[in-house]
Amino acid sequence: DTAALMKTPLKKGDTWYLVDSRWFKQWKKYVGFDSWDKYQMGDQNVYPGPVDNSGLLKGGDSQSLKEHLIDELDYILVPTEGWNKLVSWYGLLENQEPIARKVPNAIEKEMRKLFSIPDEKEIRLWNKYMSNTFEPLNKPDSTIQDAGLYQGQVLVIEQKNEDGTWPRGPSTNKLTLTLQ
Repeated sequence: DTAALMKTPLKKGDTWYLVDSRWFKQWKKYVGFDSWDKYQMGDQNVYPGPVDNSGLLKGGDSQSLKEHLIDELDYILVPTEGWNKLVSWYGLLENQEPIARKVPNAIEKEMRKLFSIPDEKEIRLWNKYMSNTFEPLNKPDSTIQDAGLYQGQVLVIEQKNEDGTWPRGPSTNKLTLTLQ
């Protein structure tokens, strides 16, 4: 059942697929996915056609995603089994490739691996918002999606100095740097 698949929790390492939310909403109408929206179920006027992710892609490019896409507003994440069913039933728009993403490990774990920082070294993670405003990442063990991060979001990783101090100074809720 597709509804049950959509409730599958994200697990690290699993592959999920992005589906344009406009196509997905059309599909839901066609199959009567929502109990309160069955009046067009099976109606050929709402047949969704092949899976179409054009709305997620930069113009003319069949693989580059637009920036600042938002989960559940611009796209829906579908587990591999659900994706395979959708494509077997409806196909994929010609010249488009599946948009697959692996569920990442926790942010801190990924950043330690990326920057070769050993587990015993104490670190802090910061979200960078404007040119000089930083906020601590409250749950460094959360996934990127759970933390509400978006494509292009800048994170800063800070390692504790040998003398026990932090390069950015003591932790506060917000940190504004003055560039000199």
